[in-house]
Parts: sequence; structure tokens; C-alpha cells
Amino acid sequence: MTRPETPHRVLVVSNFFPPQTVGGAELVAHRQARALAARGHHVVVLAGTTGASEANPAGSLGYDVHDGLPVYRLVMRSFDAGLNFHWPVAARRVAGLIAAHDLDAVLFHNLNGLGADMILAARRAGARCLVTLHDHWGHCFRATRLRTDGRICADHERCADCQATIVDPAGAVLPMRLRRDYVAWCLGHADRLISPSRYLAQSYRDAGFAPDRLMALSNGIDLGAVPAAAKRPAPDGAVRFVCSAYLGEHKGIPVLLEAARRLAAEPRAAGRWHLTIAGEGHLRPAAEKLAAQPGLEGRVRLTGRLPRQEFLALLADTDVIVLPSVWPENEPVSLLEAVASGTAQIATDLGGSAALVEHGRGGYLIAPGDPDALAEAMLRYIHAPSLAAAHGDYNRSRRDLFDESRTISRLEDLLDEPAPAASAGDAAMVVVCGAASLPPQAEALVRALHANLLPGPIPRLLWHDWCGAEAWADARLLWLWDRHAHEALFAQALKRGIPVLAPHTDWAEGLARHYGGVVLYRTYLEALAALGALLAMPDLRREFAARAVAAADAAVAMAPRGAFDLRAEQAA
Repeated sequence: MTRPETPHRVLVVSNFFPPQTVGGAELVAHRQARALAARGHHVVVLAGTTGASEANPAGSLGYDVHDGLPVYRLVMRSFDAGLNFHWPVAARRVAGLIAAHDLDAVLFHNLNGLGADMILAARRAGARCLVTLHDHWGHCFRATRLRTDGRICADHERCADCQATIVDPAGAVLPMRLRRDYVAWCLGHADRLISPSRYLAQSYRDAGFAPDRLMALSNGIDLGAVPAAAKRPAPDGAVRFVCSAYLGEHKGIPVLLEAARRLAAEPRAAGRWHLTIAGEGHLRPAAEKLAAQPGLEGRVRLTGRLPRQEFLALLADTDVIVLPSVWPENEPVSLLEAVASGTAQIATDLGGSAALVEHGRGGYLIAPGDPDALAEAMLRYIHAPSLAAAHGDYNRSRRDLFDESRTISRLEDLLDEPAPAASAGDAAMVVVCGAASLPPQAEALVRALHANLLPGPIPRLLWHDWCGAEAWADARLLWLWDRHAHEALFAQALKRGIPVLAPHTDWAEGLARHYGGVVLYRTYLEALAALGALLAMPDLRREFAARAVAAADAAVAMAPRGAFDLRAEQAA
């Protein structure tokens, strides 16, 4: 590739990065980093890593070089839903690397475990921010859209049905909605949100993300690394199936194991198929137990996670890639690899998988969670040995459509773009929330807020401890949930001209009566009514804001000295 006239200085951020890999996101981050470096851009990588210990605590930063790329590895603290989305330590690491390497852009990949507030830190440091969306993490804390009962969630407002609350590092118990709103609000500060599939882009639009910041752009595949030669038949003439995935329920591994049992019980299929399962995960013991059963010995093989070159060698001798996921995938790497290598495909008719499998021409789409349908699709290839070759040839004929070099060129275009103008979708309506503890009535109200405020505007609720200058700049209201005085919070809001919605106390009543800027409520139904009015009537908000400034000095004067004690943030 020719060197660009004006190379960019780019930070690539991913919660994992080779040689430590879990799924496709880190492989994409690695490929993009290498490709941009090969085109003459200066590329630095910040990746998360596990293994926190007393000698190597969370927040520690190591350094190595991988495939010629400088890689800083940050020891992550947790993947718990209350800790994996906001981490000031990681945000400061991003800002430090941008300054140290004089970087002008950041390409974010999977931020689970690192924190969405990294985006705010990068923007603050003056870097252009592109975020590739690899799953539903921006609006689903489970990232899969799978409910606890295994069904696909159809309502973006019902996160609490799966987990009602989280516990933040300070020990505060908070409604799950606040976590969801904070992640979405941070993502809204990116210059571009890149979705590898049209399906996932639409999912984010449905969840309320600004359409003009979202774009569909396939991750593509490195065609030079994936062999495209015609398949050599297996020595025993059997059809070779491969599933490359994390060994967990969301990837449909129980469905695959049950389908294998049914194939083993089919006399016409005896000795005519092999299944290789490549990957690690908590269901590996169950898969190993199945592989040892009579009738399956020698037919089902588990390899664990394979190094890249070993997997590509396996792919060259694979007839059919199988991906029986029960969650709506984005753009599965294994299905892209099937196209690039001329391999037939079987996948569930969900999410982005459906766009990568041309049913009846390059493979088969089946219903999710149906072992009979999966076994039947596999039997089609077993009973018609030439079918896998025909489907593989068709996939090979369209591999150029997924050439990764096109994606890299488009990323370069996006890096060259000026920052997008503000749009109506960027004007997030933020309500900062505070409480010493979470009253049950407040939790119930927050959970049902969406339904109760319709058809009016729906705000993003952000916890005050997560709010920096950007959040306060977007804030329309400070909403206090309990009867504690919260003097420091009062002062922060009023000084900025932000009205306060607070429970009725003598202290708050004195501010409201003599100065204004404070709206009081005695019941949570009154709070709901006041919230709706303040958000829906701009003139009313402006009137209260003017009064709030007048009340600020009084709030400071009336507050005890302890209200303004500074707290030192721990390193991790």
C-alpha cells in the first residue's frame, strides 16, 4: 500500500488483543491495527488483560510488542455489570497515551471491562473517536439481547427484568437503567458509531441512538491470509463440519451437541461425518462428555482454542462451518472466513448471520434453538456429498465482496473527515441523579419512567458520581431521590443554573421559598409529575434555571463544612 500523504497517529483500543483472544472483536482490532500500520499510519494499541493480583493490581499498565505493534496492556478490574462500564483509571490511561504519543484519533472496539468513559477522555484530549460496535453492549448489559429465560429481548426499556440493580465501586445500589443510560450517553459523544452489520445498526437506532452518527461497514476479512483453493475431499469421504465459537449457551453449543447425538442415532449417516469444535468455554466439560459417548467416539473432536495459523489450516480441510447461535450475532468472523475460504455454511436465521449466508446457494439458515433443524441441515450435506463443494464454490465466488482492504480505506476516509456538526440526536437530555441510598419507590419509578413519561421527552439518567463537565453541560435537572440534604450536589447544580427536584425538607423548602430554582415533592407521584413538566416545557426550565443561580450562594452558605470535603479516587 502507498503511504498516505498525511498519516494519522492512531490509538486502537480493545478489551482483549492477540495473543489473548476471546472472540472476533479482538481479531478485528488486530487486523485493523496491522493494516493501518502497513499503510503508513502510526498505530499504538491499548488492550485490556486479565490476571489482577497483589503484585499486578487492576489499573497496572504493561508494555510489549506484538506483530510489530506497540501494545500497552491494562490489567482490568472486573466484568461485573456494575464495574465494567465506567472506570476513571482506564479513561486517564487513554488520555495519557494520546498525550505521550501525540495521537489524533482513537479506534475503539470492545469496551466491556474498560469503560465507555474512555470516549469522553479521548474527546477531551482532542482526538477523533470512531467506535466499532461488535454487539449490543451499548444498550444491553448482557450484550446479547438474551433475557434470563433465553428469549430475545424485544424492549430496550426492560433491562431491569434481567437485573434490577447494580452496585458501583462506592457501594451505592443503583437502578440498572442508570448504567444503560450512561453507556449510551458516552457512545453518543463518538464521532462515528460503526456497525459491521445492517442488523446491529438498526438495533442501535431502535434503542434511540442518533441515526446520523451510525453507519454500516463490514469488518471484512483479510483475503490474503485465508486460503481459497478448492477443498480436498476427506480420505474417508466423510463430510467435515467445524464449529469455531465460545463454548457457551448463547453460541448454541447445547443445540449443536444435541444435533450430534441425533446424527449418531441416524443409521444412514454412520461413518459419513466428523464434527470438530474449536474453542474454549464453560460448556467444554459437557462437550467432552458427549464426545466420549459410544457412537460418537472419533466423530466429535474438541481442539480447544487454536492459534490462528492452525485454525486456517483446519479451515482448508473443512467442508461446512456451523454456527448455531441463539442470540442475534453481529457479523460472525467464522461466517466471513467460510465465504473467504469457499466453505459451506449452516447458521441460525438471526441478526447479522442472515446477511452472510445465502440460503440454498452458499449454505442453510435454520431456526434458532432447534436441534432437529440443525441435524436435518447437516444430513443434507451428508446425503449429497457434492452439495458442500457446490455451496463452497459459490461462497468463494463472492469473497471479493468482503475484502478487508475496502474497510480500511473507508476507515481512512472517516479519519480524514471533519468532526460532524451537532444534530438534534446529539442533544441528550440528561437528568443527574443523587441519593444517599436507593428508596424502593425511587427504584420502581425509575424502572417505569419510560412508560410514564410517554409521549413526552425521555431523559438519560446519570448518577452524579459519574458526571464530569460534559454531563453537567448536558444536564437539564438534578433529581434527588431521598431526604438527605445533599448540600454539595445542590450547590453544583444551582451554580450552573440547573434546577433541582428534591423531596420536601425544611432545608430545601427554605431555598425554594426564598430563592427559587428548587422544585419540591412529597410523594414519588408528585416527583413524576414535576419531572414530566420540567422536561416538557422549555420556558419553565429556563425560568427555574434563572432562579437556581440566585439560590446557589445561599445553598453554599447554608451547607455544613463537611459537605465540601474532597474525596481521593483510588487507583483501581
